[in-house]
Amino acid sequence: MYIEPTVESSYRKNNLGKVIYDKIVELKPLKVVEFGILHGYSTLCIAQALRDNGYINSADQNGHLISYDLFSVYPYKHGVKAEVEKLLGEAGLFRFATLKQEDFYEWLDRPEEFDVLHIDVSNNGDIIERAYNTLKPFIDNGSVIIFEGGTKERDNVKWMIDYNKAPMFPLKNVINYKILDDRFPGISIIEREK
Repeated sequence: MYIEPTVESSYRKNNLGKVIYDKIVELKPLKVVEFGILHGYSTLCIAQALRDNGYINSADQNGHLISYDLFSVYPYKHGVKAEVEKLLGEAGLFRFATLKQEDFYEWLDRPEEFDVLHIDVSNNGDIIERAYNTLKPFIDNGSVIIFEGGTKERDNVKWMIDYNKAPMFPLKNVINYKILDDRFPGISIIEREK
């Protein structure tokens, strides 16, 4: 059963955690990788879905989330690993998620296998395009990328304009992503073309 996390997140305003939860329940991934934890909102949503999916293969194994963040290394707004681990423990979700410190760009240099990747790292068009180009072989083999943003509204947030960041929306027809929910900040998905 999904319970809306009560931690700060841009996703929370429009209950977009339920969108993430529903997609993980639908896809039933064995391995989810996430970049961008902040206070743990999406981490809690994904872990709940993995719990609720139950055992999903013949080895009686639940899906598992490996969630990466820069934590205090990130010079802007960031979360604290111990606080998110505490939230996972209090929710009975600790066994479904492992938190690690890792830079997304370094990970892209040697990506690990995943069924679903969730990206929420101050997303912009350059980040999404690089992820797509690097991870296309994974996508072609059935892996899925879910990312924060992808809407015109999200491309027009103040920091994107102030720092002249590349918008994501123009990539929609280039990499064929779909917007799962266009309520701010939006959630989009890249899947193998059928």
